[in-house]
Amino acid sequence: MKHYKIKNSTNWRSGAGFTLIEATVAAGVFAIAATSIVGVYTSIQRLNKQSSAMQALEQNIRFLNEDLSKLIANGSIDYARYVAVPQPNATELLILDRDGAQVRIFRNGDHLQIQRGTGLGAPVSNFTGNDVRVLDFKVYIAPAIDPFINVLNQHPTVTIYLDFESNVGEREKIREVFQTTIATREYPD
Repeated sequence: MKHYKIKNSTNWRSGAGFTLIEATVAAGVFAIAATSIVGVYTSIQRLNKQSSAMQALEQNIRFLNEDLSKLIANGSIDYARYVAVPQPNATELLILDRDGAQVRIFRNGDHLQIQRGTGLGAPVSNFTGNDVRVLDFKVYIAPAIDPFINVLNQHPTVTIYLDFESNVGEREKIREVFQTTIATREYPD
């Protein structure tokens, strides 16, 4: 039996390389995959920034709550430094710590600040970190007059209202409001 080789002159495909259609389809599939990967990466980055912003807010709130609770509970409201306690909301908190030292807590720009002592030389430091902005700070003191001098049978309490905004990233601004009421350990007779 004789085998004949038939030369096919119409075979334009020699087995090497890609056709234009195959190259176009491959480029399209690659473009779709690359776009999906970039979209997933961008979403993960945004979620990381939101998580960082939320963590910064929660960390500042937790620190403020613990520190203010200790200061107020172990100290007393400094009624003598208030000419009259502005009600319903003061813009600064004046207290005496457990050692009797004067403490002033107030908002200055985007920060909550604490000043220990009085006068020009008294040190002032930020009470909040640079990763949050304080948008609002209000204090409600009850009773509005000193219950120890005026023989009121009312336990002194301080309600603190803070409005925070994260300072992490321009696009992922997260805002949180914090409010707490703390009682002093002093009781009027």
